[in-house]
Amino acid sequence: MVVFPGTKCYLAPRLLLVVLTSLCAEGTPVLVLDMCRRWQRWGLAPHVVTLLTEPRDLEAEFRAAGVPLSTLALPAAGRAKFPLLTFGIYRLCRQLRPRAVLSMPLGWHAFTFMGARAAGVTRTAAHVGNYPPADQPGALAKFRFLVQLGRGVTDRLICCSGYVERGVHQHFGIAPSSTTVIYNGVDIEAVAGRAAAARSRSSEGPPRPFVIGMVARLEVHKDQPTLIRAVRLLKDEGLPIELRLIGEGSRRAEYEALIAQLDLQANVKLLGMRRDVPDQLGQLDAFVFSAKPDEGLGVALIEAMVAGVPIIATDVGACREVLADGAFGQLVAPANVAEMAGAIRQAYARGPRGDAQGEASRTRARSLFSIDTMALRYAQCLGLMP
Repeated sequence: MVVFPGTKCYLAPRLLLVVLTSLCAEGTPVLVLDMCRRWQRWGLAPHVVTLLTEPRDLEAEFRAAGVPLSTLALPAAGRAKFPLLTFGIYRLCRQLRPRAVLSMPLGWHAFTFMGARAAGVTRTAAHVGNYPPADQPGALAKFRFLVQLGRGVTDRLICCSGYVERGVHQHFGIAPSSTTVIYNGVDIEAVAGRAAAARSRSSEGPPRPFVIGMVARLEVHKDQPTLIRAVRLLKDEGLPIELRLIGEGSRRAEYEALIAQLDLQANVKLLGMRRDVPDQLGQLDAFVFSAKPDEGLGVALIEAMVAGVPIIATDVGACREVLADGAFGQLVAPANVAEMAGAIRQAYARGPRGDAQGEASRTRARSLFSIDTMALRYAQCLGLMP
């Protein structure tokens, strides 16, 4: 185990150990950072441990929040990482004596909780952020084995949506009594305020193309290629369009090649990882979330609702759940380039979204997808708050 320089390790009666793969500035680590800030306000003491040393994008923000950080510095490949994980968590739990351990990576949680239980930790829960990979037999078998392996040391699987929970019951063979749905959350007022300010600034500039955007990791469970190809169709029709793809991931080179192949360098911008997503949303004329069936719950989709941006999303379980079967955004068939292009064309023809529609989306987000609600329910599930 390695403790990052400048952090503190301490004992606390309400200490929670949170396990992350890394401190990458996207997705789950950002959610954990936001929850840590709230847990601290409520008198809890979160301590974050990462499995890998890199990337460490959020290290400065965790430090600024006063959250202690450790890393197990596991090897990226090889079976040795599993016993190293179990022993590393055991040693850390013996040192810190946390009341509970929360694992954000699924699969690895089995070995994490073996170490935690051996050290005397009595409360454990694992986050399930994606639908089981039902279309990939090998990956599904591996995850099912790991989930079953961890059953005896896992109190609860916390699913980020009802859609994911149903998949866990069906494909992992886990009983409903062992799962809970807690939606991923966002800071509603902060996102709304920053998006509104950015929208006001962008409206003052010169005329510009119709700007659409997607915020998501550049990974296999997203579907940016369908969106990129839809932009090619719209460009051919003469629609002045710009696509901004925000996020980083292993498929970046593949997408760069596709953009070049379709001659879209002037129309499609890969903006990489950003920490100003609300500001970016405020500059969009429409938000598009092109996903695959194993999507769990897109936080960026919720942020777009809060920002009041017109939404187009793939008609998969998680998007249907967030958008109330299309009441808060237009749903299009998966991997359908023509239908995606048609939905964007309709958004262009409709023009800006009305304030009433934006407020209706924010009302839904406040009731279901608040980061405060998420943090509270996680703490309650782990027995740290009444």
